[in-house]
Amino acid sequence: MDQPAQADGRGSSTISPVLPNQREVLTEARPGFRRLGLEWPRFSGWQWKILLVLTLINLLNYFDRLIINPMFPFLKEEFGVSDSRLGLLASAVILVHSLAVLPFGFWSDRGPRQKIMAFGVFLWSAATALSGVAFTFRSLLLTRGVVGVGEGAYAPAGTAMISDCFPRSFRARVQSVFNMGMLVGGVLGLAAGGVLSEWVGWRYAFYLVGFPGFLLGFAAYRLRVPVAPPAEKPPAVASLLKIPAYLMVLAGGMFVVFAGTAFITWGPTFVIRYHGLTVAQAASWMGLIVLVGSVCGVLLGGYIADTLQAWWPFGRAITIGSTLLVGTPFLYVAVSTDSLFEFFVCLFVASALLTCYHGPATAVIHDLTPEPAHSFAFALYLFVIHLFGDALAPVLVGKVSDLTELRHGLQIGVAANFVAAVCFLVVAGLIRRQSRSHHRQAVVKPPRQPQKP
Repeated sequence: MDQPAQADGRGSSTISPVLPNQREVLTEARPGFRRLGLEWPRFSGWQWKILLVLTLINLLNYFDRLIINPMFPFLKEEFGVSDSRLGLLASAVILVHSLAVLPFGFWSDRGPRQKIMAFGVFLWSAATALSGVAFTFRSLLLTRGVVGVGEGAYAPAGTAMISDCFPRSFRARVQSVFNMGMLVGGVLGLAAGGVLSEWVGWRYAFYLVGFPGFLLGFAAYRLRVPVAPPAEKPPAVASLLKIPAYLMVLAGGMFVVFAGTAFITWGPTFVIRYHGLTVAQAASWMGLIVLVGSVCGVLLGGYIADTLQAWWPFGRAITIGSTLLVGTPFLYVAVSTDSLFEFFVCLFVASALLTCYHGPATAVIHDLTPEPAHSFAFALYLFVIHLFGDALAPVLVGKVSDLTELRHGLQIGVAANFVAAVCFLVVAGLIRRQSRSHHRQAVVKPPRQPQKP
């Protein structure tokens, strides 16, 4: 008879031991129902609670990260710095975050995920509130760096816990819901940063948005997770680097995040300079359009990816590459047109197409890597995309803006998005080739040896 699996010190007191053969039973979805032409699952109450709490934390994560971008005009006036130095404020969070995710991701595959997540939420919320008391540019830069440390503790553990608690066939969809929190939080942060800065000042804006994190950090600490983490020992880190499709995912993620960060960071400033909107108008209109487009894209992308994955083993990867490729022309027109109407229309379409990848990308990473290494595999992905994508984009676009104009800087982001599409199409090809190879090995069996008399 199977014995109950122990938490091995990796869970908190809220994790109940489960039998090994109960793991799939606990996470399996009951027969679903159809609404609006889509299949909706019937998960257990504890699964919905985990998804809700982690999605809200992810929302706050990107809200606190991106609230500073619409403040650039006010910070430029306050501290008298150049565009490239303003871009450094956004890059500092990402740079520190990319370095912090590796140790926290390694620890998350071996330690108490809930405590790690709660620590990260508490830390970045405190740092966000302290950003409001910064009276020099360097002190503001320091507090934003601490925000990156807290965020680095949360993401690897959160994505791994979601994949642990939900069936594999719904992996892209539940990860898309989790990432919807990121998109909604980022858009709300862009809108609130501009509106609150004009209404109460940028310092009080930081004070106001820091408090909710303490409530959500406590909620994460108190979550009940009846599914224990994988009992297997995590594999060596070097083994992940021997998976060609995973390496190509790292490259594709780096380019798509570079493109997205360039537009998120400099989009409000672009529409102010080229289309004559005020800070509040730019933040509100861009926030609304990107929010609606992103929510549609991230949910639709997860559904399409899981549907195609049921047909082909490369279904999730082909969804990412195709949507990024189709979205590139709309992104180019958005930064090239002088018409505000065309800008907003193309921005909406591009936002929908370019956000389809979020949930499927996490699902592809977890599909390609061993389950006990899910936290670190995603942490390594975050390290690469943030260090070479997020961290470089704001400063590089700002530098090109200083030398020429902002439009030329954003066109670099368009090119990066095209390269990302090609990378994920290559991922689909690699998965397809590997699947065929495994199929041939399963079909072609060695001839039976004659038995000795």
